[in-house]
Amino acid sequence: MRAALVIARAVLGRLLARRRAVWLMLLGGSPAAILLLLSWGRFDSEAAQFYNDLTVSLGIGILYPVVALVVSTAALGEERKTRTLPFLLVKPVSRWVIALGASAAAVLASFAVLEAGVLATWLVAGFTSGDWSIGIPTTAAAAVQSLASAAIFVPLGLALNRATLAGLGYLLLWEGILAAVIEGLQGSSIYRIVLSAWADLADMTPDTYDTVNAILGRVEIGLGGAFAKAAVLIAVSVAVTGLLLRRRDLVGE
Repeated sequence: MRAALVIARAVLGRLLARRRAVWLMLLGGSPAAILLLLSWGRFDSEAAQFYNDLTVSLGIGILYPVVALVVSTAALGEERKTRTLPFLLVKPVSRWVIALGASAAAVLASFAVLEAGVLATWLVAGFTSGDWSIGIPTTAAAAVQSLASAAIFVPLGLALNRATLAGLGYLLLWEGILAAVIEGLQGSSIYRIVLSAWADLADMTPDTYDTVNAILGRVEIGLGGAFAKAAVLIAVSVAVTGLLLRRRDLVGE
């Protein structure tokens, strides 16, 4: 376990030290500027509604998965591209320990970057709506997003050279199209799992509730269920990543 902590700290420092992390924070916080423009001079209830609409459509729907994708694919993907991973693999450390440490770092880095944007938008929403608890559901959604994205994209970053591009294709095709039209796929949709966590805590108007239910489809609203699904995905991901590390001849690359 100590080895996993050392690996997690090293990978986390690398993920957050790059200039890319700052740009991703700005991207995740861009709804703050939009919210300020939309809610300026409006009633408190209208500002809260604008915040919820932006969170569902722009934040959870587009920005948060893209930000978490970029961070998670880099956890082991950059080690592989820069040919520094072989130096890690020659050490007498279990491949599953390496996978666990890298996955933990991806989760923490994704959450740190996402939460920076959430806090910026939360601050604007608090001032304009007067509700300073309005960002709590979004923080929970960011946590679930970080877990689920790391589960999918850490092994993808290890396996593919163009993992970010492949991940964007997944978000567009699976999350954006297939899960929207095929009910049987909705339970596997990360977007809907994250949204179900947010909806469990959010104070929604009837119109927003109907919109969220229409998006969720067969997915039940529930924070606990969302975290449980994300935890299962992480466990499977660590096992898969460990196998990839064992079976790929990375030292020879």
